[in-house]
Amino acid sequence: MARAFGASLTVLRVLEPPRREGAQTSTNPLEWEMRRTNARRHLDGISEEHGTPALPVETELLEGRVDEEICGWVMSHHVDLTILCSHGVSGWTDQGLASTAKKLIDRLSGPTLLVPACVLQELPKKEVTYERILVPLDASPRAESALTPATRLARKYGSELVLIHVVPVPELTGPEPLDVEELELKRRLIDRNTRVAESYLARLRGRAVDQGLRVRTVLAHDDVRFELLRCNEEERPSLIVISGHGRGGRTALRLGSVASFLLEHAAAPTLIVREREDARESEHPSFPG
Repeated sequence: MARAFGASLTVLRVLEPPRREGAQTSTNPLEWEMRRTNARRHLDGISEEHGTPALPVETELLEGRVDEEICGWVMSHHVDLTILCSHGVSGWTDQGLASTAKKLIDRLSGPTLLVPACVLQELPKKEVTYERILVPLDASPRAESALTPATRLARKYGSELVLIHVVPVPELTGPEPLDVEELELKRRLIDRNTRVAESYLARLRGRAVDQGLRVRTVLAHDDVRFELLRCNEEERPSLIVISGHGRGGRTALRLGSVASFLLEHAAAPTLIVREREDARESEHPSFPG
């Protein structure tokens, strides 16, 4: 990511004091200093292993509550992209996000990349390549913001773009079974939305092809979240790029329901594109998109 966008890279670690039943307990000063020294050595090892003259890896060691310290550092340093793992020291489970990752996803603003821990278990040392990038779209301008970082990554690494749109089956309210006229109305709505979606995907594909990119389109019907998860399982993308909100627009929540669902269930790294809270006031440019 840093190479593709010409960004600097900082690895951040937070030492959290021990707690018991929600209250902070006293820490032996010598033991705490040993923890701090070991943490610093760990960060230095990461910097030496992964840093290069063209892309040095900076490190930062903080102390306090993990979610509070990370959110504060991200905001004060105008971070353009935050990268998290779904699970930490407690290990990976298939029961959704770990508590710290969930807190950070809910509290952070701006683009966030979540890497499932199961991916790291399978390929702990593999060089990351983006062979196939999946981009869910709902035909809204906000959803299309995901195309900017997706196309830039595809151009940098020669990735194949897979653009997917799911035509939802319309729900008609009523306690009784639908009559002939209502069934016809439902069919016409699906046909109309399918035609529009086909034209929409064809237009986006043509635009990407004109830029020299490899791109495929997928048109599906039924439940949006189920179809996106099914497509993820079939396509096995290296990366999913999706806007934090789509047609539903801004809400009081950080993420829309579809983006939240993918973060919880998708087995691929998922980049959520969303506007940073201070993007308009800051002189620092936000992540592309």
